Amino acid sequence: MNRNWSDFKALNGNIAGAREAFEDACETLFRKMYPNKHVSQMKVSVGDGGIDIFIGEFGKEPITVIQCKFFLESFDDSQKSQIRESFDTAIKSDKYELKEWILCIPRVIDINENSWWFKWKHKKIEEHSKQVDFIKITNGNELIDLFKENDLYNQIFKIEDSIKIDEIHKALIPKKIEFSKEINPQIILFNNYSKKNEAYYFERNIDSEFINSLKLNNLWVFGGSGFGKTALVNRNLTNNEIDYCYCDLSPINITSSEDVLEEILCKIEDKFVKERNADEQNKIKQICQILCNAGTKKITIVIDELSVNENSILKNIANDLLHLVTHFCNISENEDMKFVVSTISNPKDIVENKLKALEHFQYLNCNDWNNHIDGLFDVLNSSLGLNLSEEIKTKILDSSQNSPRILKSIFRKILSLNILSNASIEIAIKSTISELVC
Repeated sequence: MNRNWSDFKALNGNIAGAREAFEDACETLFRKMYPNKHVSQMKVSVGDGGIDIFIGEFGKEPITVIQCKFFLESFDDSQKSQIRESFDTAIKSDKYELKEWILCIPRVIDINENSWWFKWKHKKIEEHSKQVDFIKITNGNELIDLFKENDLYNQIFKIEDSIKIDEIHKALIPKKIEFSKEINPQIILFNNYSKKNEAYYFERNIDSEFINSLKLNNLWVFGGSGFGKTALVNRNLTNNEIDYCYCDLSPINITSSEDVLEEILCKIEDKFVKERNADEQNKIKQICQILCNAGTKKITIVIDELSVNENSILKNIANDLLHLVTHFCNISENEDMKFVVSTISNPKDIVENKLKALEHFQYLNCNDWNNHIDGLFDVLNSSLGLNLSEEIKTKILDSSQNSPRILKSIFRKILSLNILSNASIEIAIKSTISELVC
């Protein structure tokens, strides 16, 4: 079903309704095109600075101003006067700095109108000493193409309304979830990574950064609980066939830095089948002595699940870990032995000697899932054979808080209900979120 701008006018009642809806549609489009930017309409008032829509931090940085003119039937002197007035108001405003000015109209202008537009545009560019792309026009055909590219065409031209009738009928009939023999939800929705989970691991830029950085230095991986730190470390060491000693701190009750060093020492003794020097009381020196006597084997020492609530204890641990790595680097010639430390807290907030830490560690922040959580959803949705709609996808992603752990928890709850319907998915989302705050 194809609709044009005349249809758009009819769908919105009259020219006044279409003018308002056109501005709303443009705002929706630019918000979708610039997801990481602030995009907003400006409430109509005296002194609004000639802005319909703007992109950027108002008053903090140069902004893009979008002027929406619903010129459908004509492009005469009256319309040209409105364009001139809007631009002059924007360029002369003392409330913001103009980065660029974009005119959006629903029509395609003819040869005479094009002649006027480009003559006026270049006059203004020369007058204000701007680049040629400082002033732009986006016509009706371009807007429709952009709506389609950004999956907004059906919404803007209200084609979804007729489609939704069929979707409502389908939604009224609950569908039980049935898996083929090839689908194993437990492997797909894994918590702890192993090679059997590789097909369901969503690779990010940080994965290649991890391996490349580990060739150069020790790593300090940090990020919130549930954002994939442990999976990142295990997956990339395993896939690159790098042997590692995993010092898992989750089983111990940490009351001091001594508890952490003792656990690391025990793991090191087990891994290398060597005992500590009983005559040496300093645990950092005991650990380093074992590592130095281990030979030139290529191996990574992973210190993971360091979770401490008391800040003073956490800082002591962080500083002792830095002392451990510094001491080892000072006394060992084994450049193939690296350390990977994983914490919830940013090392910048807990390490006192920041310059020394930067000398021995490269930091990797695992928190950024903004541009990846959508891809992880697609992997899980496809692998589980659920084929959830875009509408449901949006609801789930909005509730996942960019956390892969929360996203997987919602999928597990959907599977446990064993019914695919809008109502059951709403229940799954609400139930998962309520369990997070209990």
